Amino acid sequence: MATPSARCRRRAPARPPHRPGRAGPVATRRPGTVERTTMPVSRRTLLTASGAIAAGAATLTAAACGSGGEMDPEEPVDLDVPDSALTGSIGLLTPDFVGDARAPLDEEIIAPFTERTGVSVSVDQVDWNKLNEKISTGIAGGIIADVIMTGVGWTQPFAEKGIFAEIPADFIESLGFDESVLVSTRFEGKYYSLPQALDLRFLGTHPDLLAARGITERPASLDELAAMALELTGDGVVGLDYLSGSAGSARQAFVFLLYAFGGCMFSEDGLTPMLHEEPGRLALQWMLDRISEGSIDYDLQAAEGQPSPFQQRKAAISLVSTGNWVTWTQMTPELCEEGAVDLHLMPSGAGGDPVMFQGGTFLSLSSLSKNKDAAGAFMKHMLDPEILGIANAATGKVPPTPDVPPNEQIESSLLTQFGLQNLPYAGATEGGSAAYMEVRTNLDGIVETCLTGRASVQQTLDDMKALCDGAISRI
Repeated sequence: MATPSARCRRRAPARPPHRPGRAGPVATRRPGTVERTTMPVSRRTLLTASGAIAAGAATLTAAACGSGGEMDPEEPVDLDVPDSALTGSIGLLTPDFVGDARAPLDEEIIAPFTERTGVSVSVDQVDWNKLNEKISTGIAGGIIADVIMTGVGWTQPFAEKGIFAEIPADFIESLGFDESVLVSTRFEGKYYSLPQALDLRFLGTHPDLLAARGITERPASLDELAAMALELTGDGVVGLDYLSGSAGSARQAFVFLLYAFGGCMFSEDGLTPMLHEEPGRLALQWMLDRISEGSIDYDLQAAEGQPSPFQQRKAAISLVSTGNWVTWTQMTPELCEEGAVDLHLMPSGAGGDPVMFQGGTFLSLSSLSKNKDAAGAFMKHMLDPEILGIANAATGKVPPTPDVPPNEQIESSLLTQFGLQNLPYAGATEGGSAAYMEVRTNLDGIVETCLTGRASVQQTLDDMKALCDGAISRI
């Protein structure tokens, strides 16, 4: 099995068979059938920050010396404090639970915790695109929520500055989460966050469009996917919707292919960029070749509030996010029927395993917390299997483990079920360096410049390396 370079921050875990079977004949089983599991009982702005974070780090040091109530980020929080010993209040900063999802947060998640412990929880809700600025401003002022929800790739930058407190490894190991969802939670070998909700991405196809072209098997490699996309292009249909934005940005599309070609973004210590190496070149060239031959249409965009090109049958194959299920049920419910869409992982371009892209929301504890015991208890509460089910059903995301009690909303989403069945393959993630918050904001533009022909592949790779080197030098 081909695996990424040993210098990558990821190690390839032992993997179970990919479900459904890779390259399994579509004609001999209902296309799109997702094997249902019985649930056992069990974007954003640049860290304004170099200055704000630096100031926040100084504030953190001063505050820790003065009040005595804050956590030492080098010392794991105590998660064994009994409920009877908890008092006071804590704050939760979250970009999730918006709209109708807020009521379940207040009534089904926070209320039982407060009733059990006597600790009140205030919620500070902020848009994803303002979350970075919100955290940076809070750090600079020395006032920030006790429990913080951020995204994949955010852990290392804030852990490096001492903003996130260490989480005990024995607690994390007791959760039984797959290694694939824990890689992004570590910095320098220690844990500083935990996955609370996932956004997983893979490929979906219209089986009838494939059948009309005589295609009966799933692609087993990126070369086969390219050939299939070209064969499906024509008569007003594009073979592959990969860049319309319906399931992520150009940056994320590049990262997905980077891992499919056996690469990774940074070295294991996060201090050496690797996205500009050969797998990165192959990822960019693969997209450019598909654009050149017409099987990817860069101008095909997902309009806000409208069905995606795939939903409108303008694309035979599409990058699909588990978060698309809500819009599918609302706008194109016919896609939610068993067999309507065939789902499969991104095939490898390096002779290895297929991959799935992983985004999501992660929980961390602030080292500025003056009520660390209650903050730790609430984090544990949020990770309780029943609460994970309630929370992810409300937000339309995926629990970080299939081991949650039966939940109709989670079980009814074929996209969520497919993602849960294939969690060991969710190795394509952003981040891996304390410098990534600066990198991520600028990487989209660099990728888009290449895809629109305004920069060569080599110039793009050079720009990526320069961006990463510069950001790392400022850590």
